[in-house]
Amino acid sequence: MSRTTPPRPLDVEAAFPALAAHRRTATRLYPRPGTAKPEERSVAGPLLWPADEPWPTCTAVHPKGRGHLPSDVRLSRRRTEPPVTREGPPLA
Repeated sequence: MSRTTPPRPLDVEAAFPALAAHRRTATRLYPRPGTAKPEERSVAGPLLWPADEPWPTCTAVHPKGRGHLPSDVRLSRRRTEPPVTREGPPLA
């Protein structure tokens, strides 16, 4: 079944002639909920990687001892940021 967009109630090019130079053909997407099959691709659905293509990996050498553990970042935020209440602004 072909799905098309109904004609607009206003001729935009007549109302705004300067926009006529920017007209392009567009494809509207009409996503429907469902489960992707192995031979299909799904936008915002399961990632289906080709079986004959290797999974990309990072081969760069990264120095040790750099960066922060997520647990340390969360602890630091709890210590420095004031608590937030549902009733109003953060407590002093």
